[in-house]
Parts: sequence; structure tokens; C-alpha cells
Amino acid sequence: MLNQSNKGSLCIVAAAICWSLGGLCFQFIPWNAMSIIGLRALLAAVVFAIFRKSVKVKLSKGNIMAALFLSVTTMLFVFANQLTTAAAAVMLQFTAPVFVLLIQFVFYKKRPRLGEILAVIVTLFGIVLFFADDLDTGHMLGNILAIISGLTFACIFVCNRRPDTQPEQSVMLGFLINAVLWTPFALFDPNITADIVPWVFIVIMGVVQVGLAYVFFTVGIKRTPALLAILIVALEPVLNPIWVALFTPQRPGPFAILGGAVIVVTIVTYNLIEAKSAKKEAV
Repeated sequence: MLNQSNKGSLCIVAAAICWSLGGLCFQFIPWNAMSIIGLRALLAAVVFAIFRKSVKVKLSKGNIMAALFLSVTTMLFVFANQLTTAAAAVMLQFTAPVFVLLIQFVFYKKRPRLGEILAVIVTLFGIVLFFADDLDTGHMLGNILAIISGLTFACIFVCNRRPDTQPEQSVMLGFLINAVLWTPFALFDPNITADIVPWVFIVIMGVVQVGLAYVFFTVGIKRTPALLAILIVALEPVLNPIWVALFTPQRPGPFAILGGAVIVVTIVTYNLIEAKSAKKEAV
């Protein structure tokens, strides 16, 4: 029998696997970004509503802020995936913990320690490596959008630290915002046809890659230590380009692979060091 900790870890693993399917799904959906954002959010909202057994949300300032940042993050991420490689879109968004440090310094006057500064420098070096492979205008724009999505994702984290924010409610509200704003674009998208393949993948995205992922994460994070959860979630940016490489001709370049490795290793190492320091202080 699995204990509660093991059940939580398995849920986080499941969430990371679900999230990692995004890059692959984008390869098979030739629709406009607005249509993808809206339909994916609509399906995810249905899944999350079934999980919560409610669509009601409390419109606190914290919930609204977190929901808006979630809405913007998913929008930017979809556009980034259409303008750059799946590997770049996911890896660059994974810089979010670095932006958390910057936000805390700028808005909360929390001075970063030497280890935090080094983490920022090394991660930025990883981003430079990403640009070394694809410097054409189209990919550059996608890479920039992916980095901005990392910033807005960091804002989600900061907002969810507020006492007036309930993560389950802010996630639900974020899905509803995107569904209302972007689903109507699907009615006028000339790229949407009766071809069954894109429909299959949009269902996978809405139900599994977003909706089910947040269900697993919401359940798992309540039973999993923060350090372990962070390490497991790091599977997402690693698995994403692997799925794409397995099922499509797209291959990340050598500098992109190296840059991605630098980013992931830096963030995971930073969190390991922080957790060790916190443990020593608690003794």
C-alpha cells in the first residue's frame, strides 16, 4: 500500500507528464493561436469544474491577480510554441523561479544572496545558449514571448503567496477568463476544418495537458514536500522536447540542448541548496 507521501509524489509525476505533452500537441494543430487558447481553456475548465464540483470562485484581489497572470501566461505560451521550437518555449518558461527572485527584490526589497545572484547569472547564460541556435526573426520573437511567459508564471507564484489567494479558485477563474475571451475566435478560424487529427490533439491538450495536469498537481502538492515537488516538476521541460523528437522531425540544436541543461540543472541545484540551508536553520 502506498502512503500519503508516495501518492502525492506520483500525482506530481503525473502532472509533469501531462504538462510535457504540450509541445507535441502543438505540432498537430494548425489553428490560430487564439482558437487553441480558447478551446483548450474551455475543455480544461470543464475538467477542473468536475474535479472541484463547482465553478464558483471568490473574487478576492489575490484570486483575480493570480487568474489574470495565469490567463496571460497560457496565452503567451501558446503563441511562443507557434513561433519557436517546443524545446525553447518550455525551457525558457522554466526560468520562472529566477524571475521570482527579481520580483521579490524589486517589489518586496528582499536582497538576493550570493547563491541567488549566481543562479540568475548562470540561468541567463543558458538563455544566451538558446539564442545561439536560432537567431532568425521568427524564432527570436517566439523565444522572447517564452521568456515573458516565464515572468508572468513567476507572478502567478508570487500572487499565490498572498493570504487572499486560493489556488484552486484562481486556476478555475483563469481557465474561465481564457475560455470567454478566446473561444469565440474559433468560430471564425479558417484553419479549423473537419480533419479529425487536430480535434483529437486539442482534446488531449484541454483534458489532459492542462485540465488533468492541474487536478494531479492540486492533489499532489498537498501531500508532497516542496523540494520533492520542485524536482519532479523539472521533468516537464526535459520530457517536452523528447516527445516532440520521438514523433516529429523537429530536433533541438546542440546549443539549445546545452542551454536547456544549464537552466534545469541550475534551478534544481539552487532549490537543493536552499532546502539544505533551511533544514540547517530549523535544527
